[in-house]
Amino acid sequence: MRKMNEQELINPEARGFAGLIKKIMDPLNQNQEFKQKFKNFKKKYLINASNLNHAALVTINEGSLRVESVPNKPASNLKKKLIGWDGFISMNSQLFLALAMDKITILNIIAKWLVREVKMKGILKLLSLLKIFELLKK
Repeated sequence: MRKMNEQELINPEARGFAGLIKKIMDPLNQNQEFKQKFKNFKKKYLINASNLNHAALVTINEGSLRVESVPNKPASNLKKKLIGWDGFISMNSQLFLALAMDKITILNIIAKWLVREVKMKGILKLLSLLKIFELLKK
């Protein structure tokens, strides 16, 4: 079986979990504060709900945000070399929902990371993703 390349793997139609992330984050494309703060910013974040079938690839490119889906099985689909993400976070969908509804804090997520319930890579780059989520709360 041959390996897929980035273009074959990434689906511009956000499906499943990626579709949910897209609905949550799409309003930022009309948010002037977001466009101003991130006008010189280029990053890719891979957000994976480990118990579902698709991860969300969030691309921020000069004040514009795009969400695409990536099949998360097999796990090799999520490799940095294949997709080129800057930051990666993976947890089950219940933790993502709890975080989105402010039922769990960032400190709780860090505690879960220490016991390996949450996987994160590119942690310093993920801090800018937190700033983006803060704009969604306004």
